[in-house]
Amino acid sequence: MIWLGFAAAILAVALILYMPGFFLLRTFGQSSINAFVFAPPLVLALYAIIEIVLSGLGIRGSWCTIFLPVLVIAVVVFLLPLLLKRKKEERTSYSLSYLSNTRAYWGMLALYVAVGAVVTSVIFCLHMHRPDSYTQLYDNAWHMGIIQKFLINGDFSTVKAGDIVATSGSTFYPTGWHSLVALAASLTGEAVPISINASIVVILGLVYPISMFALMSRISENNRNFIIAGAFTVPMFAAFPWRFLTFGPLYSNLLSFSIVPLVIILALNMVEAKRVLKERLFTILVFVWSIVGVAATQPNAVFTIGVLVVPYLFLQIPAYLTYFKVMKNRKVIGSIVGVVLAVAIAGFWALLYNAKFMQRTVTWQWPSFEGKTQALIDVAFVGFHDAEPQILLGILIFVGVVYTVFHKRMLWMTSAYLIMCVFYAISSSTEGFLKNVLTGFWYHDQYRLGASAVFYGAVLAGIGLWNVLAVVAEVVPETLIGVKNAKNQCLLSMICILLIVLVNFFPSFHLSGKGDYVTPFGAITRDISYWNSSDQPKSYSAAESAFVAKVKKIVPEGEVVLNQPYDGSAYAWGQDSLNVYYKAWEGNWMGSPTEDNCQISKSLDKIAESNKVRRAVQRIGAEYLLILDRSDFSNVKDNDDLVKSIYASYSKHNWEGIDNITDKTKGFTVVLSQGDMRLYKIAI
Repeated sequence: MIWLGFAAAILAVALILYMPGFFLLRTFGQSSINAFVFAPPLVLALYAIIEIVLSGLGIRGSWCTIFLPVLVIAVVVFLLPLLLKRKKEERTSYSLSYLSNTRAYWGMLALYVAVGAVVTSVIFCLHMHRPDSYTQLYDNAWHMGIIQKFLINGDFSTVKAGDIVATSGSTFYPTGWHSLVALAASLTGEAVPISINASIVVILGLVYPISMFALMSRISENNRNFIIAGAFTVPMFAAFPWRFLTFGPLYSNLLSFSIVPLVIILALNMVEAKRVLKERLFTILVFVWSIVGVAATQPNAVFTIGVLVVPYLFLQIPAYLTYFKVMKNRKVIGSIVGVVLAVAIAGFWALLYNAKFMQRTVTWQWPSFEGKTQALIDVAFVGFHDAEPQILLGILIFVGVVYTVFHKRMLWMTSAYLIMCVFYAISSSTEGFLKNVLTGFWYHDQYRLGASAVFYGAVLAGIGLWNVLAVVAEVVPETLIGVKNAKNQCLLSMICILLIVLVNFFPSFHLSGKGDYVTPFGAITRDISYWNSSDQPKSYSAAESAFVAKVKKIVPEGEVVLNQPYDGSAYAWGQDSLNVYYKAWEGNWMGSPTEDNCQISKSLDKIAESNKVRRAVQRIGAEYLLILDRSDFSNVKDNDDLVKSIYASYSKHNWEGIDNITDKTKGFTVVLSQGDMRLYKIAI
């Protein structure tokens, strides 16, 4: 039954993400294929706005009040002319892409989805163990906590999402992905972990492949052989989307980056010189709406879009000069315009970098970890951030780069790809002013920067694969077989693709006498399996979850329970809906801890003698303290204040108020015990 629930959750995520946007775009004259492809960012923006409004009005959010009204309105608006038996007004319809609403293009789209679905099944589904498994990497308590808050409190607002831990300052947190998961869970009644895994399957197997299909079509200007080749290169990069599952996990960025290719297409169309005014205005409208959807999911994706589109804007300068009929001194005027544009972009970058609301992001500490030579090797063979090198993929990209050098209309894309690679290299191998300014919008995070290079990397690899197939189809039949015809050429192309795919996705293996060889996707499947397995050490184990189930029978529903989040109890909220006070580890908290927060974490053990601590606990309304097993943490040799496990680390002085509590501490009475685990009643 659990697998049936998982299938239902997958269907729910897909419907919630695509259906309303499809009908809205059809209403605005888009073809079925365009309406389907470009639906996700528009829908995410709509949900984000509706959720803020509902929160302000005090209306509970759920699939009934968020998804259903949007769907009904979209369907009614689309069907209204038919219901009234009126002929639609003839009007010019401006297409959002080069996609043609024909069987050929639907077939190519289906190929991208089929390849994505197969790879997702093999890499992710077969290694997640169960649909209700979940990774206990650093960020996931935070992610699950926000989703659980949405479901229990009914407040889906992205403006208030960061309030699950008591802090002072902004409570805004981008929750496009969290909202999608919560809506699916609300619709199906499935648990949070099942809904999370369902969203991952939809993103990996549907959203990202379809988005890249549209980008391949736009950049290739409908070269079908190139588009077909791209279906196989899109999922070949370990850096994205796969590494986002095993680091972080970066689920919000996974969704935002998966729709980035769609917004890149809109941006390219928006700045293209040949567009007529009405077409440009329509594109700008859809672009701005889509940017809201991207920003509501993860804002750093907006900066990725900007960097990847800017080289195309410079390419358009001569076309704009022609458009405005500038015929004299074109080179001089073009150079001046280019310089002015570069200065304007630099000024805007500096303005955003120094903006107050960006400081938490741009000042986040993410140290370099390798030398400059290794960074260049990473770039050459797509082995971003200590990942195993993908040598064959690097060769395909190189072929694609060479192709763009000789076909200069596509050289801007190589420029954009190299810019992101340089950003990655600067962040991974240097420190200082240049790194701070250039990579701050991505938290200086090498994982995100490497992933930002993948979009055009996949296109370049597609160009490389297409050229390799062309050479093989032209040379091999006549050389080895003696007969060159369409059937042999097609067969050889298929064999070549299968061999390249096999090499790229080859699992890790052992050679007798030589040792173990870890391949890029062998490492990915190893990590997915490890972090999702119930047999591996867990911060929040099955035994701890069972203890929490007993706690819930004692503690009144919804009552705040004090806890030390690093003992695994941070997951007690997201997984088992116990309303613990600390619902995530410190690195995820928004703003600064409140005074009450600090009093509890640092001085709770002194409650019997401190009025300040007693008042803090009274204001929170907590009457119980939960302690779970902390045996997975150990002291760090060179730092007496630091305690560390494979999941996280924390400073002792920040949590000594809870860590020092024992059965003999005044003010605490044991209510429930099992091994090292305790539920205390607090005397206040």
